[in-house]
Amino acid sequence: MNQEMKQELLDWGVNWTDVQERFMGNEDLVQKFMLKFLNDKSFEELTCGLENKDVEAAFKGCHTLKGVTGNLALDGMRPEVLELTEILRAGSLDGSEPLYEKIKKSYDELIVILKKYA
Repeated sequence: MNQEMKQELLDWGVNWTDVQERFMGNEDLVQKFMLKFLNDKSFEELTCGLENKDVEAAFKGCHTLKGVTGNLALDGMRPEVLELTEILRAGSLDGSEPLYEKIKKSYDELIVILKKYA
């Protein structure tokens, strides 16, 4: 993995210890899966669900995003994703907007980083 990319991911909030363990220290594999995140549709599903006030669709997207952020140790947005998942799991949209805005900001920043190395 390119050291600049690694540093940007660290600065953004990737938990390097966790992701290294998950991928058995193979930084090329970490990079491969980080770049695959560019094609992940879970954030888009979350966004559409919230825009349409469809709690079930928003939950599905958020729950998938929760798994992806866990697997890739994307701690720069994971706490908010976890919190929003539980709100949506309860069938509510109450409090979802500020959490979503934090997630979106972090998500957008991560996408900019990843696109530089794609």
